[in-house]
Amino acid sequence: MDNLNENIGFTVDAALIMRLGYELVGKAETAVSELIKNAYDADARAVNVYFKDTDQLGGTITISDDGLGMNYEQLKDGFMRISSADKVRNPISYRYSRARAGRKGIGRFATQRLGNKLVVVTQTKEEDKAIMLTINWELYKSGIDIADITFPIEYIDKTKDEGTDLIIIGTKDTWNEAGINRVNRYVMDLFQPNYLSTETKDSNDNTFQTNFSIIKDNNIIAVSNQNINIYDKAIAVFEGEITDKHTGIVKINSNLLDVSDSETLTDQYGKEKVYTALNHVKFKVYYFIYNRIDYYQNTISKQDLNAINSLSKTASGVRLYRNGFRVLPYGEATDDWTNINRRWAGESGSVNIPLSTKNLFGYVELVDADGHVFDETSSREGLIENDAFKELTDFISVALVFARRRIASSTKLKEIKNQTTDITESRPEKTYSTFEKIENLTRYYEEFKNYYSRSSSEEEKSQYEESFAKVKSIIDDLKDEIDEIEMLRVLAGLGLTIGEFTHEIKQYRPAVYSNVHTLSRYVLQLPQDAKDSIESLKKEFDNLFSYTSYFDTSISQNLDRKLVPLDMLEVLDDFERVIKANLNKNDFEFNIDIHNYDVVTVPMHRTEWSSVLYNLYTNSRKAIIRANVKGKINVEIGIEENNLYIKFEDNGDGIPEEKKDKIFNAFFSTSTPASYDAPESKQLTGTGLGLKIVKDIILSYNGNIYVDEPDDDYNTCIKIIIPRNK
Repeated sequence: MDNLNENIGFTVDAALIMRLGYELVGKAETAVSELIKNAYDADARAVNVYFKDTDQLGGTITISDDGLGMNYEQLKDGFMRISSADKVRNPISYRYSRARAGRKGIGRFATQRLGNKLVVVTQTKEEDKAIMLTINWELYKSGIDIADITFPIEYIDKTKDEGTDLIIIGTKDTWNEAGINRVNRYVMDLFQPNYLSTETKDSNDNTFQTNFSIIKDNNIIAVSNQNINIYDKAIAVFEGEITDKHTGIVKINSNLLDVSDSETLTDQYGKEKVYTALNHVKFKVYYFIYNRIDYYQNTISKQDLNAINSLSKTASGVRLYRNGFRVLPYGEATDDWTNINRRWAGESGSVNIPLSTKNLFGYVELVDADGHVFDETSSREGLIENDAFKELTDFISVALVFARRRIASSTKLKEIKNQTTDITESRPEKTYSTFEKIENLTRYYEEFKNYYSRSSSEEEKSQYEESFAKVKSIIDDLKDEIDEIEMLRVLAGLGLTIGEFTHEIKQYRPAVYSNVHTLSRYVLQLPQDAKDSIESLKKEFDNLFSYTSYFDTSISQNLDRKLVPLDMLEVLDDFERVIKANLNKNDFEFNIDIHNYDVVTVPMHRTEWSSVLYNLYTNSRKAIIRANVKGKINVEIGIEENNLYIKFEDNGDGIPEEKKDKIFNAFFSTSTPASYDAPESKQLTGTGLGLKIVKDIILSYNGNIYVDEPDDDYNTCIKIIIPRNK
């Protein structure tokens, strides 16, 4: 065969156009919003969207703007050129210097997604005539070269001074009123709110307005823009950002709950957590609790709170804005891109301090003008899930869990309720949960109180005031006890799991040591690194079985509910034996400083001291690792007056002054929450319950625990006072 002396290039089948509309624009709502973005890029001040006969297939959608319009060259070389790079070359609009939303040059195919035909009528201020172009999308069929399909273009009289009308004929979807309201709400949220940040230029641009209308029987019915301002009603506000050093900062503010805190997120070793791929990221989230109106201290009515709760079913979540424009589907009712709903399934305390997308109304701002870090998928549905997006998801998820824990740890939760209900209100017969019983009891209390306030004389009011105060105090105590019971239920379940684990793992001990012994018989025949591995393996198993034996003994002792006096020197010796392997592994120095020998406690459970000492040790271990020093732990024991005392000291990174009064609160933790996809072993650390449990144990025996001044060479000291046995 003779050689060919010619060049060839790609050709494009016309069927590509049919695929572009559906594959590049996933939803009809997204298609409409893309066309409105194009009007924004054209410096329009207003866009009117009309839906005519769209409650059935074959209707008409008209999108009319008053932007700059297009002349012949702009229409031919811009609009009619696939993937035009004009917006990449000119990222700022001509008239209003807006940062343009479009970049890929495929937004026009949204019209093909919406209907069978498109009529473009466009005019500029400088031209005397308008241009009309009619495109029949149905001509793009397989087997035809795309260049062979052309459409008529003509000059017509201008319909307005400047601007463009896109008339989409033969709609492919039905648009009921609910669907039109849905796209209207999305367009309202298209631009980033200006109360989130001022960094993104033209956020919530007041020079741009959209209006939606339905044409029915030649009547134009406006779809109202219902802006609901609920943000001043939030119980707390969470804010955060990525710094220039790529670290994450979280701020929590709640006047109602008396919480004001700021923290830099850290990793499991206490080092500042670095998000190398992130920069110019900010977020602001408004937090609501719907079932505890008493937290709001009369700043909101129950009716308004219920209305916000109803709104949360369709409008809550954390929305994401890139360069000032919203990116779907993040923040939609069914979207959980922050992984909060998935994470919360494993957390405790969800009754009074819940955390789900329903509790959040928020925004995340990404500034990435060049699109080098974040970029939208071709379908305009979401961002490409690269390393930067994964870091962003982790940052927002960890920050929200951290903020929730700070709220949960607050000791200032207000239990003031101001709710009036008709005393004759009927009460249905049903079975109530404990929480509902307390809520009903509170309601009945308020009913009687209000009843006597309205119907009694001043003398009778004064007579009942003291009784009402006592009842209110009892109700408050019961609510606190319910919170405590909920926490104990979670811990009880965890205890059963640990008990089952320690019981089962004992069965593997003989087989493990038998295999290690077999390996050791061949040690002389193995290279040195293999010998070292076998020795290391044995030490690791020694450590593992030491811990499991310790927990198994503690659980077995707990089966006997009898209280006995405990010699603390024996307790400390047993504990040192258990942690010895871990001390050697971490190269920690551990010392027991005995000042008195007659240190016998009042009758107690031995297993309770297992919890106390193990919690103190693990906290010290984490603090030492964070400080990156050679670890030293000192346990001093002695007698003061009629009590014995124990001082647990370490040379870790210490406790900040402002946190010393908080570390014994439930859910308060100095550790940053683990990432949502972290291993279970890390998910269970830093929950903020350890020292709370320790404190409860000590107080139950009329003892005391607090942060004391450490001795020289140490940075933290936890001191325990416990009554001596007499």
